[in-house]
Amino acid sequence: MKLIKGNSEEEILKLADESVDIVCIDPPYLYLKNQKLEREFDERLFFEQLKRVLTKDGFIIMFGRGVSFYRWNCILDDLGFIFKEEIVWDKSYGSSPLMAITRVHETISIFGKEKAKIQKVKIPYVEMKGEDLSSIKVDINRIKTVFSNSSHFDALKKYLDSGELSFDGEYLASTTITNGRKRVNRCISTAQTISEGMNEKTIIKLKREHYDSIHPTQKPVRLLERLLQLCLPNKTKKEIVVADFFAGSFSCGEACYNLGIDNFIGIEIDDEYYNLGVERIDKLKPRQEKFEL
Repeated sequence: MKLIKGNSEEEILKLADESVDIVCIDPPYLYLKNQKLEREFDERLFFEQLKRVLTKDGFIIMFGRGVSFYRWNCILDDLGFIFKEEIVWDKSYGSSPLMAITRVHETISIFGKEKAKIQKVKIPYVEMKGEDLSSIKVDINRIKTVFSNSSHFDALKKYLDSGELSFDGEYLASTTITNGRKRVNRCISTAQTISEGMNEKTIIKLKREHYDSIHPTQKPVRLLERLLQLCLPNKTKKEIVVADFFAGSFSCGEACYNLGIDNFIGIEIDDEYYNLGVERIDKLKPRQEKFEL
């Protein structure tokens, strides 16, 4: 890992062309007054440099809010980046009780270059369902119905024994068709999601690491892990390079560490947050001999 205290606009110029696979950034939103977090930067020039350093299948994962965020999206589109997806982070709590509308979410845009392809990622069933007990109850009742239908019971048993999905006999009659393809009966698909996980969704519900945070806009490490997994290129994790040019508390660095990605470049301009972030990453050393500062 390479942790740098410096200006992102200057440091990005030092990177080689097409040397970064994923850029994950949470730039200053530029709507807070008298806050040291709000540092203006040459947006057009910076995003032009992102296009230069990203590989042909590279991604930008970008957090944002308000006018600045929509302006950045327009700049990326104008530069030829391809919009891939919008993710909403549901924080499950309000940012400020004094506001007229309680804000409980943040928005993330994912853009890619010409060969970028979103990955299909499975999230463990319990993690995806979270505290949604009513939804879990529906799934339990759905699976329970196989006990009154022998063909469905046999199909479920076949799946649990061998992973095979059946479409024969009476089971076929209850199968729905989507885009010309047979879709598994809901009882079996429910068992499949419990066993194999659920596809990632455009709304990710995760509580903020409120009491352990060292930065006002710190993002949950697990949220960043899930976002990064959507954008992983067809390379070994030892080859993948991830960069965060507004690194803050280096949450993205910890997410990379957890995913087995050693080539992380984090740049933070503020002395306080840089030092706290380095201290945080330094605690992850058991897997590596030394971090480069």
